[in-house]
Amino acid sequence: MKQQITITWQQNGREYTQSCTPGLRLEQLKPDVLLPNAEEQSANRSPIVGAIVNNLLKDLNYPLYCSSEIEWLEATSPMGSRIVHNSLALLLSAAAAELFPKHQLTVMHSLRYGRFCRLAEDGSSRPLAASDIARIEKRMKELAKANLPIRKDIINKNEGIGYFKACGDFAKAQTLYKIPDKQATLYSIGNHTRQMFSKLVPSTGYLEKFSLCPFEDGFILTDYYNTPSDLRNKNQLAYPKSLNATLDNYSKWSNMQNINYCSDLNRYVEKNDFHSLVIMSEARQERNLQHIADQIFQKFPTVRLVLIAGPSSSGKTSFCNRLAIELRNQGLRPITLSMDNYFLNNADTPPGPDGQPDFESVTAIDTTLFNQHLLQLISGQPVEMPVFDFKTGTRSERTIPVELGENNILLVEGIHGINEALTKDIPAANKLKIYISCMTTLSLDNLMPISTSDNREIRRLVRDVKFRNISAEKTLLTWNKVRNGEEKNIFPFQDAADYYFNTSLIYEFSLLAPMIIPHLLAIPEISPAYPEARRLLKLANCFVPADPKAVPAYSLLQEFLGESVFEV
Repeated sequence: MKQQITITWQQNGREYTQSCTPGLRLEQLKPDVLLPNAEEQSANRSPIVGAIVNNLLKDLNYPLYCSSEIEWLEATSPMGSRIVHNSLALLLSAAAAELFPKHQLTVMHSLRYGRFCRLAEDGSSRPLAASDIARIEKRMKELAKANLPIRKDIINKNEGIGYFKACGDFAKAQTLYKIPDKQATLYSIGNHTRQMFSKLVPSTGYLEKFSLCPFEDGFILTDYYNTPSDLRNKNQLAYPKSLNATLDNYSKWSNMQNINYCSDLNRYVEKNDFHSLVIMSEARQERNLQHIADQIFQKFPTVRLVLIAGPSSSGKTSFCNRLAIELRNQGLRPITLSMDNYFLNNADTPPGPDGQPDFESVTAIDTTLFNQHLLQLISGQPVEMPVFDFKTGTRSERTIPVELGENNILLVEGIHGINEALTKDIPAANKLKIYISCMTTLSLDNLMPISTSDNREIRRLVRDVKFRNISAEKTLLTWNKVRNGEEKNIFPFQDAADYYFNTSLIYEFSLLAPMIIPHLLAIPEISPAYPEARRLLKLANCFVPADPKAVPAYSLLQEFLGESVFEV
């Protein structure tokens, strides 16, 4: 009798154990293969695209030779969605190279449910016609329907560096040179070969549910597994044009400085030109902030309320302080109103789906009292602002007197600022909404953009360890919950903003990424946070460390570095 191994996994709260022959690939051991008729299987479930085996992320081609505990990753899970997104990028690259061999493909920033992409001929800025984009989509679907294998080859890193230099992909070669790995992983669809900083699905048949949608001067690659079902059949998803313009403007500035990839940023550090880059980045951000302050001043006194919102670790507190300084420079007297003081008592907070009080929802705010006070303040009446006691979870008996004088303007910062439900009684003419986020445009190569979420996650790791006595492990374990709250309470309303402000600074990875490395290395292998820690370590190791002394004390980045002149 052949030796048997045992695999164990959990699904829908039930534990499964199965004996199998050593050497089988994970794709052959998936629940839908081993237990095709089990009640827990559902036609509505998203496909399994990867797995965590004994707490290590593996692709479905990985063979098992010992008994293992497995966490199957569906396409809709955080790690599963990355696998799908990056696999689709390779599929897009293969189709584009076949149809438009003289064009350069660039997969850029995320935009709601997709990734913004450009395909342009060298030296030309002419965008593709919609008919050309349709041709690429058709070819991608043909490749997906053919269920071609996505071949994986592991080679010596030096061979990989030589291969990409020969291909003219110097950014990839230089990035590979920096990382400590001794091997490079190449993925191929037919004769089209790329190195990807990610696990991929084993074949193109996993990638049938997507679309390419013309948008601005490019197109959006949308993964339907991670798109709400009621939006999948629309010919044109409502992608935020203003937000895309903010990112595109930043991307063009970065390109002007020849900083598109992490290898470009490393070059500034290695050539001792980092200080110049910091000064240029700060000057650019300062001009953008001044522009918003000028617009607010021009609309004052009709506008007496400025609402500032954005996801975690965007730098909202520092932005609010910096904006207040700019408005004071214009002769206004900003007053900051804390939304936290308008929380309902914990006992009165409506529950979320898990039955527990949902403190992240706008329903946790006493919006009736908040709007009443805002209307009174705008009309010149004084109010007694409540004070929330977080220790008791109740509103305290103490209040704070607030009144708007002739030159006063209200600044309100919080996650619900651009949600109209928060200020539903305030006339549109009396308020302005600003959406801020850390929107990086830096990439590892032309197929692998660094996500805004990763930028913010790294910021939060640094801040939590340095200032909140929260371990990197705990931050990683709670990050998905933070992200889920943002998807529910922030991102759906970002299109309603009057202005967008990008708090990302092109140089920040050179400072923040090296800082988190020792804390990620300290996370034990048995921790549920270990797979995410390994992923971020791979990213952090791509960057050459720089000297933080170059960063001015008023920079928004100092909220995370710790030398800010503001209280943050």
